[in-house]
Amino acid sequence: MTRALRAVRRARGSAAVAASLVAALAGTLSGCAGIGQPAPYDSPGINGLVIPTPTIDAGDFVEVVDNPWLALEPGAEWTYDAVDAGRRVGSIEAAVLDGTTAVAGLAATGVTTTTDIEGARETATRYYAQDEDGNVWLVGVDADRPGGEVSWRAGQGGAQAGLAMPADPRLGDGWLTYDVPGLPRASTTIEQRSRDLVQARVAETGAPDDGTDDGTDDGGTDDGAGAATRTVYEKGVGLVSVEDLTAGWTAALRD
Repeated sequence: MTRALRAVRRARGSAAVAASLVAALAGTLSGCAGIGQPAPYDSPGINGLVIPTPTIDAGDFVEVVDNPWLALEPGAEWTYDAVDAGRRVGSIEAAVLDGTTAVAGLAATGVTTTTDIEGARETATRYYAQDEDGNVWLVGVDADRPGGEVSWRAGQGGAQAGLAMPADPRLGDGWLTYDVPGLPRASTTIEQRSRDLVQARVAETGAPDDGTDDGTDDGGTDDGAGAATRTVYEKGVGLVSVEDLTAGWTAALRD
């Protein structure tokens, strides 16, 4: 069994205090120290993981996603209110699908997200699977966007699963969220970390500029950066805040 495809299951808690935590986090991040790295804090982080992973062994995965930073209980729903300069500009609705979807031999959990900002509406279903060590992997996407539909599955057409959330995120860790030929690469970096909160930055680097890129590095991409977002997760709650660094709006979990 490879380290890249293992996980530890953990329980999910309540989201009742999410709004107050987002406000508190916003205040602490304005200072130099941010939310702070606990000391001492000894974590393997993503050590030993192969990201993105070219092969998936279904035997190394479990059927639930209960990582405490990104727990996905079937039927769970979340609403995020988006504001820009104090003005409400829209919302994000997320729902975990009942049942599972077969992806690369895995029983993947689907999450459908509808983003409606300033009248621009996008819908995407992302498929996640958790390995035996508690790491959550993104293994597929179906998205309906203004620029067209996007659909991929790990193991098909050169698409490789990337990491959505490690079992124990570590300050400074970075990884590819997925690697799909023809699509921008999205990289995630842990910017801030405390015992209860994690802040991550996700940035796109552009799609391969021709058909010769082998997906093993970040070379051969179009000039210019793509979209960038900043996300905040609370342990036992999940995603509590999303900031679109390109458009300027921030969405916080509704209490």
